[in-house]
Amino acid sequence: MCPPTITYTSSDDYKSEMVTRLQEAFTLAKDNLQAAQRKQKEQYDLKSDVINYDIGEKIWVFNPSTKPGLSTKLLHNWHGPYIIIDKLSDVNYKIQMCDSKKSEQTVHVNRIKHFVDPDDRPVTDEGDIGSNIDSIENNDNTMVKILDTMRSRNESKRLEKHYFVQYENGETKWVKENDIKDFAIINDFHISNENA
Repeated sequence: MCPPTITYTSSDDYKSEMVTRLQEAFTLAKDNLQAAQRKQKEQYDLKSDVINYDIGEKIWVFNPSTKPGLSTKLLHNWHGPYIIIDKLSDVNYKIQMCDSKKSEQTVHVNRIKHFVDPDDRPVTDEGDIGSNIDSIENNDNTMVKILDTMRSRNESKRLEKHYFVQYENGETKWVKENDIKDFAIINDFHISNENA
């Protein structure tokens, strides 16, 4: 089936018809583009969380710039500390280097994260660390040896190593690698498996 043929009486009628069709096509394309943008914004907003930073707060800034000839694997991408001097909108902040008043710049919230000063981190005494380890391990039932090992995924889908441990009283159970405080039994298990 062929499309209907349109006959024009003059070239002006043809031009005006083409202009009308082009305008309709542009309008349709613009409407489709706006609808796609709205849908993409809705999908982005479902997964995004805007973190609010206070004026005067110290932050790191993500800047993955590399110099020619240097490997990107070994470069530091987070620079700072910077300090927030103004909040321009919900997602844009004006920042400057902590040690310089000249280098003001505007950054998006996706490129910044909180700065934790090493001097502000909590410090525990050596006596506190030793008492915590003693309270975690049950002195009545110590681990004797490891019988087997496996890897499994945790809640965040990361692989975790587990060991099948035998205790002094003969009890056996699976234990996370982080819960074993006696590294000698882990070492003995791996050495015996290499020799087997």
